[in-house]
Order: sequence, then C-alpha cells, then structure tokens
Amino acid sequence: MRGRTRRLYEKALKDMKRAREERVRKSIEAKAALAEEIKKILRGSRSFVVISATRLPGSQFLEIKRKLEAKGLRVNMIKGKVFLKAAADLGLKGVEKMEPMVTNPSIFIFSSDHNVFELGEIVRSIKAYRKAKPGDKTDAEIVIPAGPTGIPPGPMISVFGRLKIPVQPRGSEIHVIRDTVVAKPGQEISPELASLLNKLGITPFIVKPNLVFGYEDGLVIPGENLVLDIEGTRKTLIDAISRGYALATELVIPDKIVMEMVIRKAYMRALSISTEIGLVTPESAPEIIRRAYAKALALAQALQGSVDLGLKVVAETKAQEQAKKEEKKEPAEEEKEKKEVSEEELEQGLSALFG
Repeated sequence: MRGRTRRLYEKALKDMKRAREERVRKSIEAKAALAEEIKKILRGSRSFVVISATRLPGSQFLEIKRKLEAKGLRVNMIKGKVFLKAAADLGLKGVEKMEPMVTNPSIFIFSSDHNVFELGEIVRSIKAYRKAKPGDKTDAEIVIPAGPTGIPPGPMISVFGRLKIPVQPRGSEIHVIRDTVVAKPGQEISPELASLLNKLGITPFIVKPNLVFGYEDGLVIPGENLVLDIEGTRKTLIDAISRGYALATELVIPDKIVMEMVIRKAYMRALSISTEIGLVTPESAPEIIRRAYAKALALAQALQGSVDLGLKVVAETKAQEQAKKEEKKEPAEEEKEKKEVSEEELEQGLSALFG
C-alpha cells in the first residue's frame, strides 16, 4: 500500500472510530438523561402500572395513550433495562421482583393521585379499536348498519351479494337496506369481508391494555391481582363490621358505640321480660294491656258457644262491615249510647273471665 493511500486509509479508520465513539457518547448521555427523567417521574408518582407493548399496534397505542393522558396520567414507553437501572439507583424497593416482568420495551403509566388499584381500574377501562384482518376470529357479532356506504355502484354490488348483505344503488352510492349481521362470535373473518369492513370504516375488534404488574410503596402486584370487585368488597366489609359489633355487644366491650348498643339491647330485653311476667311499669303497661285484651278476646271467642259471658264476639263479614259503615251515618248521640253499651258488655265479660 502506497504512502498516500495508507494515510487516507488510516484517516478513514480514525474518522470511523471517532464517529463511533461520538455515537456511543451521545447514547450514554441520552440514557443518563432518560434515567434522570425516570427518577424525576418516580419521585413525583404515587403509583405506576406496566402494560405490555407486545401485540399492541402503534395506532392503537397512540389512541390508548391519548385517552390516558386526558385523565391526567403520564404514559412513557421505556426500555426495561434503563428503567430498572434508574429505579435501582433511586433505591426503589422491589426492583428485583420487577425484573422478570419488565419486557423490552414496556409501557409505563404513572399517577401522582391514584393508588395502584384505582390506576389499574382506569387502565382496564380504556380500550381502542382496530381494523379486521383475514383470519381474525370475532368475539362478538359484527353488524353492518343500514344506510349509505359511500361506495359507488359497480362491481362492489356483487361483493355485498356474496356476503348476503341486502343493498340497492341510490344515486351515486350503494345503500344497505337493513342492519345485517355479517359475522357471529367465533367466526373467522374472510379476506373479502375484511376488505369490505375496512372500506366501510368499521373497526370491530377491541384492543385493551394487557396489565403486567402495578407498583406502590414497595409492593409489586401482578396484573391479575389488580382487579377490584368494589361491590363485593363493600358487602364483605359491611358484613364484617356487623359481625364485629354483634360480638363486641355480646362481650360488652367498653367502647362508646358498643355501649350504646349494649344499653339499647339490655333495655329491650328488660322490657320484654317485664311484659312477660306482667310487671307493670310506664313502659310495659301498654303492651301488657294489649296482650291481656287480645287473650281475653281469644278466650271469649273460644268459650262463646258453651258459656254465656255476656260478651258477643262475632267475626265480621263483608255484609256486616257494610252495615257498620251505614250505622256510622246515624246521629252522634245514638253512636255514643251504643259505644257505652258495648263498653259495659266488655266490662261484664272481663269480670266473668277474671272474677
């Protein structure tokens, strides 16, 4: 190799080495800056969740990201190793548990306000839609709605016909006559149907984020455990509180709320006992009299056929009830007189019963 050629070759090698070193330097600086940015985000976050970027199309990711950011959340796609190093440098607890679950790359969703379960519920509620592809299997019915399609008449009419979609040309476009189910759950999408759905702008497949794990206060929680049954949890909690108060009341634990329940329960028991034994007090007297009166009437009705107690106990029929209503229309004095007679008869009957 001649001297001039050698010099050019050596210069080219040096330039390549310098360019490579420059790229490495910039990459290291970019990673360091990103690591600092991640640390800053983590310091200001109460919790975060990670969703898988695998099998998440770019357009659907952008749609999900836009919806999450509209709810005040921060969404970043970060390389797993970069995140783990930044988290370890920050002294975040549980980094070793995250390592097997952080894929490369991963989508991190940070929140400064929500706990990890609330954040998980928000992420699960977000969904996007994608176009149909040949070979896809449907999860639900796909319906082509009635109305204009925007497709001009021509060869496409035969496509609608093969798919058994009733159409007719109206003016410069094809109209679908009525809502038509073109695919049922579990059915595979044919290339022809996929093409038609795309032309009609129908995106029938739902894309939901796949939660990998969530993190808060050193706890790494797998995605499947971030599902909350709020109603079930509320009922369980209410039942537990009720059982706890019932037990505390039986044990007479000296707590303000418990003692109120104990006193109320003791009062009701005392009132029940005093009523049963016939101990007359201002509180028990009304119930004792009511029970005595009911027993007297029951006994009088039972003995009416064999013993004349001077008290008529007759079951009222509808006709008698009607007659009673008509009697109410008579003068007030006659009503009063009848009432007095009835009370006298009642007194005589009670005297006959109790001596």
